[in-house]
Amino acid sequence: MQNPYIFCPTYETDSFIIRLVKESDAVDLLTCYSDPKAQELFNCDRCFGDFKMTKLEDMKSCIKAWLMAYENGDFIRFSVIDKTAFKAVGTIEMFGSVGKTNVTAGILRVDIASRYEELSYLDELFRVTSEHFFNLFKVTKISTKAIPLAKNRIDSIKRLGYKERVITEGNHYYSLTR
Repeated sequence: MQNPYIFCPTYETDSFIIRLVKESDAVDLLTCYSDPKAQELFNCDRCFGDFKMTKLEDMKSCIKAWLMAYENGDFIRFSVIDKTAFKAVGTIEMFGSVGKTNVTAGILRVDIASRYEELSYLDELFRVTSEHFFNLFKVTKISTKAIPLAKNRIDSIKRLGYKERVITEGNHYYSLTR
């Protein structure tokens, strides 16, 4: 199977440009990943300290690891660029074994600066995934996680047709199937 990550497109919405993460995004992304208000809403599984970064060296190291994973076809991390400020304000990741085996689900993680936790911005980000990621990654289902505290995220992903699945108490996942 051809690696679906190799020819990764850039997407554009009204507010954002979404493209492959670059090492030059490290300074901007550190602002997002070190923001306690953003961290509590990150779409994550509470792993490795939730990528709570405070040092630029750590952010750069993380980006290098993401790019190595991209080269290996393991997962991809996009930078979310604010079109008016021309700064990276977060990331979107598709991961799992997509591209390695025949899978039916892509796992989506969205980490975004706290000021973008508004419905209009979240709608743009989740719309890109629902419109484009199915085809890019050749999956039939995308799953994402949102903690109950993330009301705007939950409202946004439900409006786009994601259905809630509770795996275990407190683990609320939402899936969109094509």
